[in-house]
Amino acid sequence: MIPNKFHYVYLTHDGNKHPMYQEFHLVHYLCIKSAIEVNNPTEVNVYCNQEPTGSWWKEIRDSVNVIMIEPPTEIFGLPITELAHMSDVIRLQVLLEEGGIYTDMDTISVRPYGKLLNNKFVLGEQGVNGIEGLCPAVIMSEKDSEFGKKWLYGFKDTFKGGPPGSDGWCTHSVYYPLNLAKSIPEHIHIEPHTSFFHPTYHQPSLKEMFDNVVSFDNAYSHHLWETASMKWIENITVKEIKNNDTTFNLLARKYL
Repeated sequence: MIPNKFHYVYLTHDGNKHPMYQEFHLVHYLCIKSAIEVNNPTEVNVYCNQEPTGSWWKEIRDSVNVIMIEPPTEIFGLPITELAHMSDVIRLQVLLEEGGIYTDMDTISVRPYGKLLNNKFVLGEQGVNGIEGLCPAVIMSEKDSEFGKKWLYGFKDTFKGGPPGSDGWCTHSVYYPLNLAKSIPEHIHIEPHTSFFHPTYHQPSLKEMFDNVVSFDNAYSHHLWETASMKWIENITVKEIKNNDTTFNLLARKYL
């Protein structure tokens, strides 16, 4: 029911001087590479407003379709100012039009999504037992899904906007889909946080990924929460991945 094709959204702006976004990062390369090798998708699409640059982009460029887009600056008359919220809109629009699998660029694959594609729409819990909501970093959807349509239309009444940490940051992307799932449960399959979002974005949990060696037996993929884990991943190198045994490095090593 859900096509085995991957969609990524990579939005940048000229004012972002952080090293993670000056060139296509090694971690982003590893995440796309792992998705291709683990899931064997029929296609991989990268939607971007500026084509990435750098040596790691050159390594993966021939394996993906680059689709240039203009990020939306409003929806239902409501202004969109943050790149993350622009991406929220794009990912839902793409999944409605084509169906498939959306993951954030900082999501490394572990085992095939396989049987999960037999559903209409799939999200995973954010936080233990979904206490925080449903996370949009991994979304699987059939084309023209009922859940996707209602989620996108819900921007009209629930989108608040605002920067990270503000009251409106997660209103529509995390809290709303959980409430929507309660009203139309027949249109969505929900996975526990251990499937996609373990570790959590809290620092002690992230240490299990980047400092220790831990077995996450139930994981299909790991969202790396790059904003919260930046101190680990911004300067990660091939040498470190090959020579230092951590949970992440052991997962990533095979894709170098």
